[in-house]
Amino acid sequence: MAGEGEIVSLIVGGHALQGWQGVHITRSAEAAAISFSLRCTNPAWTDEADAVRRGGLVEIQATPDEDVGARGGGDLMCTGYADEYESETGRGARRDVGIAGRSKAGDAIDCPPTKHKTGLVEKKDLLGVAKEFDEFGIGFFTDQTLAKIPMVQHVPGQPFFVTLEREARREALLLMGQPDGRVKITRAGGKRHAGALVEGEPPIESIKLRLSIKHKRSHIHVRGQKSLGTDKDSLRQEETEEDDSVERYRPEILFNEGSDTSKELKRRAKWRKLRRSGSGISIIACVASWRDEAGRLWEPGNLVAVRMPSDKIDQDLAISTVTFNQVVGESEGSGTWADLTLVDPRTLGAQSGGKGSGSGAGDGGGSESPDVGAGLDDAQLDDSKIDYGAFSKRGGA
Repeated sequence: MAGEGEIVSLIVGGHALQGWQGVHITRSAEAAAISFSLRCTNPAWTDEADAVRRGGLVEIQATPDEDVGARGGGDLMCTGYADEYESETGRGARRDVGIAGRSKAGDAIDCPPTKHKTGLVEKKDLLGVAKEFDEFGIGFFTDQTLAKIPMVQHVPGQPFFVTLEREARREALLLMGQPDGRVKITRAGGKRHAGALVEGEPPIESIKLRLSIKHKRSHIHVRGQKSLGTDKDSLRQEETEEDDSVERYRPEILFNEGSDTSKELKRRAKWRKLRRSGSGISIIACVASWRDEAGRLWEPGNLVAVRMPSDKIDQDLAISTVTFNQVVGESEGSGTWADLTLVDPRTLGAQSGGKGSGSGAGDGGGSESPDVGAGLDDAQLDDSKIDYGAFSKRGGA
């Protein structure tokens, strides 16, 4: 597979390691950590660069081949740690080395906070809660106006992100890993990529459509109760939303975490309905570039105009997941490409589906969308799972 090549550098201890034969970096709108794996043959590393084997802090940067020497260090793709190191020695002098890891949020996904005295945070918004428990030095920020949460109680022994994701679901927010290692508290669909992805035209190498009712539900029931009070507005609360696009009876019941009013339960049911309703369409596009028409790296959460005349698709979709791949060699499957998973924006929380006849004529900078209204919820609506430890080359499109 052809495609515009990228020079990928892994920076560790001030040393830039290049010459990777295999690169796979995955970002998701619903993942607080960016995952990566890199592979090389017969590496010539300095003793200082061996810090990568001990889980030292690393940065991954990428520069298009044509821009090498013109743009300095390139675009930052990930800041984090190598969780795994593998080496294999074969016949002769051949030695294969692979590393895999995640951005800085990986530690908080795995481990519980231990330094907070009580595990209780009161009258702070989600950003404030995140900062209270961030003993890992991840760093959090937001582009949203957040409401204060009356009380958040962390369960001892649970990883930090179990608590944070629970509250993000209730607030309909995404926890999105950033290239600098921080986590952005946000909502998807606020910006768009330049250009359009059109069936049969560059940079598309292949494009696959899936329509499914598997995750759609006709009725969404949200049940809960307040922690205080014994009146009818406190006990046995239930709010319901219906999706008229589902033609048969397929109900769902959610048991709300925490203590909320009936109005908040109604909001939760509405957002869940929108998220379920948007799950009916997904597109996987293999594109021969890591960048859009404006030269920006593909970014999860952004909108892209997609046209598939053969299946009557002509609308804006949101990038759910992007995996950047580069395999160097003469064998089949080598090249530089990106795998984009595109979904109805409602799946990532927008109030409505992607608009038809999207022009994609943006400048790549994007603008805030008034339709954005929700984000994470209880279960992944995608069957795919990311294996950040995989060193193997790409199989099929």
